[in-house]
Amino acid sequence: MAIPSGQFAVSPPSSNHCTRRRCHHGTGARATFVRRLRSHGALAALAVLLLAACERDNELELRSRLNQWFFLGDTVYFSSRMRCTGAMIHVIVDRPRSNLSVQDHPDQAKTALRNQGVAAIRIDGMTPADLTDAMLLSGAGFFGKQALAAGALAGPCFDRSEIGAFLHDALTRPGATLAYDGVNEGLIILDPNRNRLFYIAGDVW
Repeated sequence: MAIPSGQFAVSPPSSNHCTRRRCHHGTGARATFVRRLRSHGALAALAVLLLAACERDNELELRSRLNQWFFLGDTVYFSSRMRCTGAMIHVIVDRPRSNLSVQDHPDQAKTALRNQGVAAIRIDGMTPADLTDAMLLSGAGFFGKQALAAGALAGPCFDRSEIGAFLHDALTRPGATLAYDGVNEGLIILDPNRNRLFYIAGDVW
């Protein structure tokens, strides 16, 4: 399985519009807004606003979504840009909530993803990297391909961060849970040995 690292580069956007759903300021609108804020001495506020507007995911919204399925503690790390998001969250219980059924066969995980929009799989003795390979080789190729894509494209959100090493540990941990959120197109890894939950997501465009 592809493991996020600094080697994964993301090309710059091709226009003045952010390509994810959180940024809508065109060049003209932004220029007008800048002039208004300059007259009030609030350019710093503008910078913060534009940065926040171009995040792929909002931390509070992401936590709210993940908390449906996991027992979340504190956020240890969160980074979101236009095209990627990386997060590590401490969990207070080392298993998913009961409303997220953890499958033990690729076909079951494929069915769950199709019917529910989210799926989780865990098999004793297998790592999340092993599970991704198993999904690719089975009839559940979509799950496996999406997992690979999320891992590869999220690299910039783990650049120069020790969290990337923790993520590598989780990806190679036998017995860890692999999940995929089809709505947000995010990969989730639950490392029960360290009570760590990772969320990684990336966009091609």
